[in-house]
Amino acid sequence: MFNILTIIINVFILTHFAKNEINLYSQMRSKVYTSFMHLLKKDTEIKKFCLHASNEKFVAVDTEFMRTKTYWPKLCLIQIATSKKAVVIDALTDNKHLEPIKKLLINPKILKVFHGARQDLEVIYHVFGKPVKSIFDTQVAAMVCGFDHPISYAKLVSKLIKIKINKKERSSDWSLRPLTKQQIKYALSDVVYLKKIYKILLKMLEKNKRLNWIKDEMQNLQKKEHYITEPKTIWKKIKFSNKPSDQINIIKRLAEYRELEAQGQDLPRSWLLTDREILQIARIKPKTEEAIRKEWLISKQNMKKNDLQKIISIVKLKNKNVRSKKGVGRSSGNSETNESIRGMLMLLLKLKCKEYGVAEKMIATNDQVQDIASGHRSKVPALSGWRKEIFGNDAIRLRKGEISLKIKRGKIILAQ
Repeated sequence: MFNILTIIINVFILTHFAKNEINLYSQMRSKVYTSFMHLLKKDTEIKKFCLHASNEKFVAVDTEFMRTKTYWPKLCLIQIATSKKAVVIDALTDNKHLEPIKKLLINPKILKVFHGARQDLEVIYHVFGKPVKSIFDTQVAAMVCGFDHPISYAKLVSKLIKIKINKKERSSDWSLRPLTKQQIKYALSDVVYLKKIYKILLKMLEKNKRLNWIKDEMQNLQKKEHYITEPKTIWKKIKFSNKPSDQINIIKRLAEYRELEAQGQDLPRSWLLTDREILQIARIKPKTEEAIRKEWLISKQNMKKNDLQKIISIVKLKNKNVRSKKGVGRSSGNSETNESIRGMLMLLLKLKCKEYGVAEKMIATNDQVQDIASGHRSKVPALSGWRKEIFGNDAIRLRKGEISLKIKRGKIILAQ
């Protein structure tokens, strides 16, 4: 009897203290969220900060968002740093609260500094319906300053200002409230150091007279078409080798169907159909729902979210002639010869990029090198402007046989 009574008393004590600790922890988190001086969520605070920021020549900007379970990104935080202050703005409040932020971001007179801006700009466009104006991307700038591409923010901070960023909070659930002090500190670090690396990169660009080299890239980031997904062209992102025209037609239509369904249901594309499932359906061409189930063409998890009859009707649609996955007529002449030329041009690209300290993708993509190899020179960026001076002129001469590549003392060099 005594033992039972002792157990009951101990359980009561442990339960009582556990509840108190949980309540205390919740209170501590709440205090961190509401009292931390850098976190803004009220209209008056946001307006006051934006008024201050509107007098700056540039501001550093970053976002935290969630997209693991949805098609549309969910903006959670916006971080902004000026020359004197850095803040974290709670974006999960009413959108009206963010109106001053919108005005700041679309103001062309104030430079907005990002690192790896594409995703941030897409999220911002989705929320505000307008693209950010006047952009500087430190990741792009680093490409012409001798750094590898793509270089991460943490690595660039480490190399330029010798500070190691704690990435523990990187995978946080930014939609949860209240935020912890550690989360806010991490979010702030994304813009506090961004100001500093921007200034360092700017000096490097000015010293080497390379500001013009990135001008087109920065202007390109302002175009809204980069942040709007067209269902009819989304199929081009699916990777596959040469396919018969009937399969390509099915791939195109299934990709469009998936995109529209994903947008409508607000689910990730792969939660409806994976790329692999699209390719399997295009290859096997099932004529019934039973055939889809029998061949395991769609996973059980994805099967529930799809209109199987719609998929069958897509497979049965009359095909239109499609000759290639991307850009009809890219290849020209003997494909083996073109592949050899492409290989030589890629070696030349590596040689030139190493000589000038520029990332290869800043000069030419693989497809653009293939275009040069095939003799299709129109609208290839590598054949105009500063890129032509560094690589394009020699690429044309190499293809014509006017110069060659040779090995001398273990190194590849150009030979006249």
